[in-house]
Amino acid sequence: MVILSDEKIDIIFNRLLVYVERNFKSFVHKENLLYIKHTLKRVLEDKDKAVEFEEIGHLFAESNILFIESVFVFDFLRKNFIAHLPNDIDLREAKRVERLFEDIINYFSKGYLKNYCIEKIENINFIEENIIPKEMIEVYSHHLKTHIDYLRNFLYSIIDNKTFSVGDYNSCEFSIWLKREGRNFIDEEVMLKKVSILDHVFHNLINITEDYKKKGLYKEVFFSINEIEDTFLQILTYMLYLNTKALTVEFSKDPLTGALTRRVFYTILKKHIDISELTKLPISIIMADLDFFKKINDTYGHLVGDEALKHFVRVIKENIRKSDYVFRFGGEEFIILLPHTSLKEAVEIAEKIRKSLESKPLVVDGKEIKITASFGVRELNLSETIESNIKSADENLYRAKELGRNRVEF
Repeated sequence: MVILSDEKIDIIFNRLLVYVERNFKSFVHKENLLYIKHTLKRVLEDKDKAVEFEEIGHLFAESNILFIESVFVFDFLRKNFIAHLPNDIDLREAKRVERLFEDIINYFSKGYLKNYCIEKIENINFIEENIIPKEMIEVYSHHLKTHIDYLRNFLYSIIDNKTFSVGDYNSCEFSIWLKREGRNFIDEEVMLKKVSILDHVFHNLINITEDYKKKGLYKEVFFSINEIEDTFLQILTYMLYLNTKALTVEFSKDPLTGALTRRVFYTILKKHIDISELTKLPISIIMADLDFFKKINDTYGHLVGDEALKHFVRVIKENIRKSDYVFRFGGEEFIILLPHTSLKEAVEIAEKIRKSLESKPLVVDGKEIKITASFGVRELNLSETIESNIKSADENLYRAKELGRNRVEF
């Protein structure tokens, strides 16, 4: 094996240190890079020592250094080592250096994976204990829990370096249920199709990842695990939505408007906050209030006021997704909960509702009554309390009222 001079190796690592300090999001101790340098010198003398990089992978994972940045370190070293080889070097020697760095990255990935899989197991344990609610309809919770067990056992097989018995998608209990009884529980054809596709993808990814594991391709295993987790979380989100929908339809509707009641707002929001903390996807809320509602009641009577509230909720529902929620928060005030929605997207939705309401007057006994509303939008800051976020949205709503009503503020 070709061994570069200590001087050239020092030059390469000094360049690496400068690059890491300027560009990495993770904090990488200088000592960690020195550890890599000393280990690499030993490996250049004896390639069988490449297995030592498994321990470095374990160290980097424990230090919370991003995997993608960790892999870049070795890619940087590979390119620079090859660039510093003598011009008259045998091409086969350069190829051996390439293969050596492939082995190093693979051993590093294997060590990193063990810690990473433990973290993922802790995440799904948290989901099982805290996010899947005790009151969840059994037909939904049963299938989620069987998939959690399946995923958890697969992750343990990676930690223990054991073969995993991969199940066939067509024999999956959940897959069979979706094709048969599930149609009685999921009345939205698009939703049923999405969940079925995701379940198929979930099983295919487990199959692919197990194949990578058998071939010892641990870098590929890492990226596949991310895809598996993302797919599982999407299935979880849809199943929680279906469960929430089933429960709220039965127990929690405002009898006048058909909106959900304030009583279930905090329960539903907390579940979506838990999911958001795992998926890193945003949540937004819209506070909405009918303009001059008292005047409508005083001028036309309370029955017309009731019709105005029902009309407002109909317009809201026409302009939000099936996975969104509208709650009657009190009187003529409503909150719209928008999972997986950024502030920009939420403002666009609020503006769409505002324009739609303005263009669709309430018709009572052949008479048109123009109705408008004001809106305060807030993307949740998960480091703040729920009450603090609601207060911010309410302040934005108040500002919309102060600035002339029939407007959106954020």
